[in-house]
Amino acid sequence: MNNILADQTLGLKRRVQDDLRRLDEIYRVGVEIEICLLDDKSLPVNAHPLIKELNSKYDIDAEYGKCQLEVKTAPISMHGLSSVNVFFEEFIDYLIIAVKKVYKNKNVIPVFLGGNPSPEIFKKKMITRKERYLNIYEWQKNLPNIEIDGQEFKARNIATAIQGFHLHLQGLNPIYTTQMFNYILNLLPSAILLGSNSRLFAGKLFSLYEPRVYLYDHSEQQNSGFPAIPKYLDRIEDYIDYIASRPGPDSTNDYFGLEKDRHDDLRIRLNSPYYRVETRIMSTQPTPKEIVAMIEFFIGFLYRSILEGKPLRPLSSIREERLAVIRTGYNSKTHFNISETAKTQLHVAKKGLKDLGLGPEFIGILENRLENKTSPGEYVSRLWESKYNGNVYQTVSEIIQHVWDKTKSNSPLL
Repeated sequence: MNNILADQTLGLKRRVQDDLRRLDEIYRVGVEIEICLLDDKSLPVNAHPLIKELNSKYDIDAEYGKCQLEVKTAPISMHGLSSVNVFFEEFIDYLIIAVKKVYKNKNVIPVFLGGNPSPEIFKKKMITRKERYLNIYEWQKNLPNIEIDGQEFKARNIATAIQGFHLHLQGLNPIYTTQMFNYILNLLPSAILLGSNSRLFAGKLFSLYEPRVYLYDHSEQQNSGFPAIPKYLDRIEDYIDYIASRPGPDSTNDYFGLEKDRHDDLRIRLNSPYYRVETRIMSTQPTPKEIVAMIEFFIGFLYRSILEGKPLRPLSSIREERLAVIRTGYNSKTHFNISETAKTQLHVAKKGLKDLGLGPEFIGILENRLENKTSPGEYVSRLWESKYNGNVYQTVSEIIQHVWDKTKSNSPLL
């Protein structure tokens, strides 16, 4: 560790000690959703002109791929979770208008899926020309190709074709935030199971249950995936040491640069006055109601588990279960029954929501998914099987239009 980074980590650890008895508002929610744009011929569309238009009203940013954009919410109280649903409903209404205004002579379709379904997504270089993205691109040029179902993908292209749902939750103080981190690790396999949404990828329906996570893990090798910690965190200082010990793709000397470039399933964010956890494991969900359902799941489970001091599962078992769910979903065979684990965690979450005085408004969507052993990704795969007529472009076009209709009407994919 160089002197600059060593001084920075020491300063962060001092800050943590000073803040141990803070009493911040817990479970303030921040959401980031990534979307891609295709036209009605299933071709990628440059999102940058649309980003300029949307920025007049919303916090929008470019993403790694030119056809992608990201929308962010401001922090929202957990007691205002219904406003997350309203926020995204209003955003989608505005998005409809903005798309028509910007792309006058094209039928452009915003796609709320975890994987880009266009058969053309890798035919051209689609990297956004920002220094950070270009550095990642150059670094990934040296990584091996990734194979799924006999098809190979270049590591440097993967991020142009996957869209995530990032959930930020604020902790009470450093101690409570450490507990949140540990318990979220226990939720990761269930979050993948219930939120999978990327089986249709690059013009093909893949056998993996959640290709997005598999591809991302392999495209970044040791820089993403399940956190490479040997044991649960005893304190936030352990996490600071973990980040400082792992070099990023551009060999930055800045802690916050390393923190940002750690594309783990779960992170602790120290880049603001508050202490937050951020989970990146979930695919973009098709509708606002499904987004809120996942947030309710996390908040309710965390609150009740921390309150009761529920035992934490072995990290080795969670890693095994995570890998199994990515590959085979509900058919996973591990030491634990994944469906029963998810059922128990949903039950705990509903108790936690009740304790907090939060009506379980949309978590029933996840219970329905579990009961029917489905997910948005499985819903899309059934659409593919019913619509595919030998013409990949036409089938993809019909599917993204169907999903977009569901998104606009806020009708969950069940």
